[in-house]
Amino acid sequence: MMRNLRVLCFVVWCCVTPSLLGADPIALRAGPLSMVFDQEHAMLRFLRVGRIEVLRGINAPVRDQFWGTLPTKVSNVKLRDQGRAFSLSFDVACVDREIDFSWSGTIVGTAEGTITFRFLGQANTSFLRNRIGFCVLHPAAAAGVPWELETTDGERSKGRFPRWISPHQPARNLRAISHRIAPDVWAEVRCEGETFEMEDQRNWTDGSFKTYCTPLEKPYPVAIDAGTVIEQRVEIRLTGPAAKLALSEPVREKAIELTIADEANAQRRLPLLGLQVSSQVAQLNEEETGRLRALQLDHLRIRVDTGDEALETLLASASQQARLLGLRLHVALSIGDEARAELERLVSIVARVKPPVASWLVTEATTERFELVRELLGSQKQIGVAEDTNFTELNRNRPGSAAMRMVSFGLNPQCHATDNLTLIETLEIQGEAVRSARQFVGDRRLFVSPVTLKVQKVNQPPLPGDLPSNVDLRQASLFGACWTVGSIKYLAEAGADGVTYYETTGWKGVMSPGPEVRVPRAFPVLPSRVYPIYHVLRLIGEFAGGQVRPVSSSATMDVVGIALERSGRRRLLIANLSQRRQVVRVAGIKSGTATLLRLNRGNVAAASIDPEAFVQRAGETLKIETGGTLKMSPHEVLVIDQ
Repeated sequence: MMRNLRVLCFVVWCCVTPSLLGADPIALRAGPLSMVFDQEHAMLRFLRVGRIEVLRGINAPVRDQFWGTLPTKVSNVKLRDQGRAFSLSFDVACVDREIDFSWSGTIVGTAEGTITFRFLGQANTSFLRNRIGFCVLHPAAAAGVPWELETTDGERSKGRFPRWISPHQPARNLRAISHRIAPDVWAEVRCEGETFEMEDQRNWTDGSFKTYCTPLEKPYPVAIDAGTVIEQRVEIRLTGPAAKLALSEPVREKAIELTIADEANAQRRLPLLGLQVSSQVAQLNEEETGRLRALQLDHLRIRVDTGDEALETLLASASQQARLLGLRLHVALSIGDEARAELERLVSIVARVKPPVASWLVTEATTERFELVRELLGSQKQIGVAEDTNFTELNRNRPGSAAMRMVSFGLNPQCHATDNLTLIETLEIQGEAVRSARQFVGDRRLFVSPVTLKVQKVNQPPLPGDLPSNVDLRQASLFGACWTVGSIKYLAEAGADGVTYYETTGWKGVMSPGPEVRVPRAFPVLPSRVYPIYHVLRLIGEFAGGQVRPVSSSATMDVVGIALERSGRRRLLIANLSQRRQVVRVAGIKSGTATLLRLNRGNVAAASIDPEAFVQRAGETLKIETGGTLKMSPHEVLVIDQ
C-alpha cells in the first residue's frame, strides 16, 4: 500500500508543479492597455498595447538579508471591472522564519490608459532586509529602444536601453523613465516613495530591465523595526496615439507555428554537453553508470576548494567516475588565500591520482592566480577562467589575458523569482547572455557551466521537513524536461561551445539514487528512477557532434523546438512549456513520413523505470503534410525523427 502511494506521488509530481496550482490570473483593461493580475504572486504582468509589450510586469517583493525573495500569500482580492477601466485591491502576507511583513495593494486603471499601483506595507516583526518595494520590469525586447530619464532632482536626459547586456546599472537616481513603444507613442513610468535605479536583469537571465527601489550604493542589510510603515506608488501613463495601436490586438491562432530555418549558413554545432559530479552520491553503481554512458556526454565537471582537507578524496572519486563513464574532467578550482601552497599541494595530489583532466578552470580569477595555475599545473592542459554563479560576474570581471583560452559562466533561472513563467522567460535570454559574452570573449571557447535550476549557494540551513534552498522539486518533473529542451535550444543557437547541466544522480541530478541513499520525503521520488530530464539529454546526446538549426516559434512562452542533424539523420524535439493543451504546426520540415515519440504524463512513470524500453519502443508513424498539425498535452515533449 505504501509503495503504491509513493509510486502515485512520483507520477503526480512528474506531471504537476506547485507553481501551477494557484488562482487563475485576472485579465484587466485600462483603455488601450491590456494586462493580467497574477493572484499567486501579487504581480501585474504583460502590460500591452495591441501587439506591443509595454512592461513585462510590476511587483513589490520583500528581499531578506541574503537576497532571498519571500513567498507571497495573497488574500481579500476585490475587483471592480468597468470594461475599459478597473480598480483592484488585495492584501499580501510575506512570512518566512523571523520575517513577518504584510502589505495592501491597490491598482487603478483608467479608460485613458493610466495605471496607478499603490503599496502600503508594515513590518509585523523586526528583521533585516536588503530591499522592500516596487520593481518595474521593462521587457528585454526594449534593448536599443530610445528612452528619456528624469532624476530625483529634476534633470532630464535622453538615451537608449542597452543593446548588449550592461554589466552595471544603466540608469541611476531615477524618478521617471519614458520609452518609445511606437512612432510618436511613449510610455512613462513614474515612481514615488523611494529613490529608484535600473539594472539589466539579463545578467541573471531574467527577461527584463528592472527599475527597483533602494539603490545598491546604500548600505545593506538594513534593520527594520516592528511597526515600520513603507509606502510607495508607481504610475504608468501613455502619450501619443496609443488607441490606434490597440486596434491591432493580437488574435491567437489555433495553432502555434514552429519554423525550422532552411538557410545554408543557419546551422550551429551542437554544444558539448556534460554533467556535474553528484553532491549526494560518492560513487556510481553499475546501473547508473550504464544509464549515464547512454547520454553520450562530453565531460564530467567538479568544483573543488584547493584548501579542502578532503581534496584528494574528492578528486579521486571524480576521477573514478569519469573513467567509468569514459569521460574527461573539467575541474573548477576555488583557490584560497594561500594560493601557492594550496596549488602545490594540488600538484602532488594530481601526481598520485592522475585524474583524466581536460581543463582546469580558475574561478573568480585574477591574472596573478591564473598565471600561478599555469605555472604549477602546466600549459599542456587547457586552463580557463570561470564564474560559476551567473553571467553578471563574468560581465563585470572580463578575462584579460590572451592565455585564457576557455571562458565559462554559470546560470540559474531563479535569482529573482521562482514561478514557472519567470523560468520560461529566462530561456531566450540565455542565448542573449552568450551573444553578449561573445562581444568580449571573442573566439575563445565559451562554456555555460554549470546550469542549475536554483541558486546553489545555501545561506541558511533548511527548516525541519524542508528541502535545502538549492534543491528544486521540478528537477524530477516534465516541466523540468521541457525547460531543459528550451535551454539547450537557445544556448546552442547562440553558439555556446559547451554546456554543463545539473548533476549525475540525486535530487539535483538526472536520476534518483539507488535504495542505499536515503532521500527525504520532501523529495518524493522512488529509488533508481530516471527523471524526464534524463530522456531529453539522451535524445539530444544521440546527435553529439552534430548540428543545430534555429527553430522560431510564434509563441515562445508556450512551445519551443530544437532541430538536430547528424550524418543524414534529422530529429526535432518540441516542448510544451505551458500547462495547457496546444496545437502545433511545423514549417520547414521535410515532407514524407517520420516517426513520432511522446514523453508525457501518460508514459512518464514507465519511462522512469525502464529508460531503455522507452527509447527503443516503436513510435507512431507520422505523415508530414503541408498545414498538418500536432496536438500536445501540458508539459509534453514530442520527438520527430526522419
